Amino acid sequence: MKPTRSLTSALAALALAFALLPGAVQAQEAPTAPDRDRLVEYTRAHRAISDARDDFHGQVARVHDAEGRLRAREEVESAIDTILETHEMTREEYDGITLLISIDGDLRAMFDEIMIELDEEG
Repeated sequence: MKPTRSLTSALAALALAFALLPGAVQAQEAPTAPDRDRLVEYTRAHRAISDARDDFHGQVARVHDAEGRLRAREEVESAIDTILETHEMTREEYDGITLLISIDGDLRAMFDEIMIELDEEG
């Protein structure tokens, strides 16, 4: 069975899209590893965000209506925005560093070390 012209055109377009895909993916900017000072700031933000999320989960456990859960979610999102602003960090930067920590063993080790240092500070 001979492919129709429209099917052939569609396949050619799909092949072209796949050929261009690696270049498009490479063109996206990968997050860069933070220096130690920035990682300390990230870790402080991470701890504060974790506390805010823990508070949120506690609130949600006590709320049984959708409106109350929505209000709690809005409050935690506002708290996270404030935390990030305090640490002069965008959500994109925070998420990028989180990703890097999850895939880079050396960065993860530095993060864990900083967590211990901050625990000792109180």
